[in-house]
Amino acid sequence: MNSNTLLLTADCEVPVSAGNRQDVLHAFLRSALFERLMRAPDVRRDGYDLTDEYDSEPFTHPLLREGFSAMVSPLDHGGFLTRLRWMLCGAFSPYNHHFPAADAELLVRGFARELFGADGPAWSFAAVSPDFLRSTGYYSGEEPLRPVYFDGGDSDTATFVHRDRTFHLLLTNGSP
Repeated sequence: MNSNTLLLTADCEVPVSAGNRQDVLHAFLRSALFERLMRAPDVRRDGYDLTDEYDSEPFTHPLLREGFSAMVSPLDHGGFLTRLRWMLCGAFSPYNHHFPAADAELLVRGFARELFGADGPAWSFAAVSPDFLRSTGYYSGEEPLRPVYFDGGDSDTATFVHRDRTFHLLLTNGSP
């Protein structure tokens, strides 16, 4: 998707609703589960943005950026699909590659079908301000303080998707 992409999935002790999703998201971001879900693929990919490459241990700095807001803004099902299409066809690509619209449509529909089954519109969606993880400085010029994930560019996204007690957090950055 022209980015470093992670899809995190978790279950919650309470049903997630539009009224409590901000609190659920913040509790998840501060949890040990979030740290484990973020760091595991980094080690598997030999990415070492979230884990020290020499000893595979987490950095001494916390994963979360101090003072983050991670504010949610509602999206509907169509808005979520539009966002995915934009990632494939319009977002900045460090690889100078975008998918043709027809190919992107097939990928977006297939991804949504795998994630939600036939119940896509029954899920709730929200865009999340991507300010909760530190920047690599790739686009922002910010001095990186590892661990890092977002790049400080317009292609950084976080999307919170929930239904009942299950939620997904889709994270992207636009860096190679």
